[in-house]
Amino acid sequence: MVKKSTAILAVVVVVVVVVAVLAAALMTGNNNSNQKVIYWEQVAPVNQKAAIANGTISAGVSWEPFVDDSVLAGTGHVLIWSNQIWDSHPCCVLVATSSLLQNNPDAAARVLRADIDATAWMQDAIAHPNSANYTLLLNIGAQFSGRSTTVVNDSVNHTGYARTQVSTEDMSWFVNFTTEFQSLNQYAVNITTKGYTGPADYVNHLVNQSLYAQALQVQKVDHIVANVSIGFLTGDLHQFARLVASNATVGGGVSLFEQYGVHVSSPNLAGYANGPAEMDAFAAGVLDMGYLGAPPVLLKVINSGVNVKIIGLVNTEGSAIVAANSITDFSQLQGKIVGTPGPGSIQHLLFLYYAQQNGYTVKLAGT
Repeated sequence: MVKKSTAILAVVVVVVVVVAVLAAALMTGNNNSNQKVIYWEQVAPVNQKAAIANGTISAGVSWEPFVDDSVLAGTGHVLIWSNQIWDSHPCCVLVATSSLLQNNPDAAARVLRADIDATAWMQDAIAHPNSANYTLLLNIGAQFSGRSTTVVNDSVNHTGYARTQVSTEDMSWFVNFTTEFQSLNQYAVNITTKGYTGPADYVNHLVNQSLYAQALQVQKVDHIVANVSIGFLTGDLHQFARLVASNATVGGGVSLFEQYGVHVSSPNLAGYANGPAEMDAFAAGVLDMGYLGAPPVLLKVINSGVNVKIIGLVNTEGSAIVAANSITDFSQLQGKIVGTPGPGSIQHLLFLYYAQQNGYTVKLAGT
């Protein structure tokens, strides 16, 4: 027969051991099966430099010129460029509402033609960095973004402005983005329930490839034939072509938009904080066309029923994960907070994809 005092002592010993094991697990982080977690918080690219500098976030995923703004200010460094994750990936696109394409396709074609000419002007300016046009390009970008021409210069050299026509390669990327959204459970419903056979079928319906040929036939006019409301992202130099097409000096006294008979306006002169916010403006019926990342278009058309079509490519690459100088490897972000423009943006998708590829779970900060 076991004595009562001995039994009590045994129970106490067991309890102490269990408590000790649990405490050790908590101290070593093993209470969550060694789960590797990085947290995210929505921080507009324009504010990421300050957030990294004051320690609110340890890194940020941003578009240009805010990547190079942090780097040149010395508050952060590029941990990895977007092209190192997704080589030659498309980024921002030009979209138009289906109603505009149905009711006034000429207006959409005129905007697209001005964009085509602006892109060609930019390519020539970038190819001649000692030219007056390149100086003008830098000044246009600096005035719009509120950053120095030195920052704009580096930004231009980290962003691709090679073409306006959506290529077969771009279409494949759009399919990849759609597939990635599906794998991350970002779609509220499966796209097949919307009548598409799969991602490729969805992308084929979303991209209008015929307007480009129509745009090439558009001729300049001496009067305004259409008023078009166009959205854009705050300070985003991925969308440089819009700035160039709006600039009177580039056009020799009359902007390219106006030369093609279009008066352009925007209900939000400061620009939208991210692509999903711009898509919400489309849903509210205040925009006819817009410049924004491809992923928020791919996501919001399904999730929110926004009826727009992609009609042109705006840029490739030009985003990066920028980390505090004390962070020298992605693994050091474990347990820390990364700022992104927000869910649905191409930068957020890029971050989720890269974290997943490196074995990390991404959670909203505070959860």
